[in-house]
Amino acid sequence: MSVEIKTLASKEIYRNRWMSLKEDRIQRADGSEGIYSVIEKNDFVVIIPVDQDEICVVEQYRYPLGLRTTELPQGSWECYPDAAPEDVAAGELKEETGLSAGKMEYVGYQKLAQGYSAQGYHIYLASQLTFTGQQLDEEEYGLTVKKIKISDFTRLIVDGEITDATSVAAFLLAMAKNMITEVSC
Repeated sequence: MSVEIKTLASKEIYRNRWMSLKEDRIQRADGSEGIYSVIEKNDFVVIIPVDQDEICVVEQYRYPLGLRTTELPQGSWECYPDAAPEDVAAGELKEETGLSAGKMEYVGYQKLAQGYSAQGYHIYLASQLTFTGQQLDEEEYGLTVKKIKISDFTRLIVDGEITDATSVAAFLLAMAKNMITEVSC
């Protein structure tokens, strides 16, 4: 396999505890040169908490959008980048929703935005849920939790009201694997 793009030089432009931005000087296979900006972030987890015909979602203010959005619980442990994804999933579920899962099933792994980052996310389906109390981080100020019917979650995706690509992809992958079904009670 030949390399289509060769890195000639790399320079870090910015770094904080959550991410870094680098700018690479590159050479394409045809010999032309250019630059490529890359955001480096650790992988994260997304959790699909299901209780019979309902799904537990979070709503929070997303600063870049200037509005509150509905999403599946998700996150990473920046201070523990080598933590096992299943431990992060259990921890993020408890932190954001206050729920502990009696059963946690691995759904799969996806890439977030491979045009500018190698970051990906592990997807877990959580069930047999018990409320034990939220433990929100400072960055999660104002985060709220609610349960909605699985069929309503699907409708909100179709209607363009749930736009978080991670939540949509995770949910649809779990549905495609028949791990979630729309049940009418």
